[in-house]
Amino acid sequence: MDNNLTFNEKIYIYLRLATASIKSRMEYRVTFIIFMITLSLFYLAQVLTIGVVISRFKTIGGWSMGEMAFLYSLLILSQGLVASIFSGLIDFSTQVRDGNYDRTLVRPLSPLIQVIMNGFEISGIAHIILGIASFIVANSFLDINWGFENSLVFLLVVLGGSFILAGIRIIIAAIAFWAVNNSSLVHLFVYSSREFLLYPLNIYSGGVKLLLTFLIPLGFINFYPAHYFLNKSTSDLFHPYFIFATFPIGVFIYTISLFVWKLGQNAYESAGG
Repeated sequence: MDNNLTFNEKIYIYLRLATASIKSRMEYRVTFIIFMITLSLFYLAQVLTIGVVISRFKTIGGWSMGEMAFLYSLLILSQGLVASIFSGLIDFSTQVRDGNYDRTLVRPLSPLIQVIMNGFEISGIAHIILGIASFIVANSFLDINWGFENSLVFLLVVLGGSFILAGIRIIIAAIAFWAVNNSSLVHLFVYSSREFLLYPLNIYSGGVKLLLTFLIPLGFINFYPAHYFLNKSTSDLFHPYFIFATFPIGVFIYTISLFVWKLGQNAYESAGG
């Protein structure tokens, strides 16, 4: 293959890889439909659990039904974008152990983007649909003025939250270059940690709030920016300006993740070591 591919040629190849990934998942349609139904039921169970708690206590940490739905919509919308594009990083350690990653290194394309496009996941649309539904429900309870400024900030918040989640996935995947097996970290940082975001951070202990603000900044995906849209008091936050920090922190985390990936790739010695 020509090592001097143009930008358009590279984009075309990346899109072909993503298309092939989608086709491979759609090949067994019954399995795909069952997976989508299971995924939808899982998120429906989360929503019902929150609803039951709120119906019993009316609010959670001072957050009403509509505000909780808004928190959830911010989380699921960002998660939907990341689940669609960056799912290929979840089982990256398997590619390293099996030696399949070596094939990406001999092509005149970005190895990271190849891994991402080879794992492009169409089922991420379920997250996005649920996020839109949660957003609509939330707005039926709330009185948010969706003018140009708020709409632009909302878009930046969703993108910033996506950058945070994507950056975490890239960092955890890159650890496989050194540790080979990173499955426990995937479950802890990609799946388990985000369960905290189903509820406002102010209901947790100070240690948890510190963790989800400064170490694993997941709180910036929905909790902090929600204060901006809902005009909630910022007196219980570490700093009132945190409500504006989602996008810059997302860009920062994503940039750091690319640096960590580059370090790991340079240290990689292939499966045959």
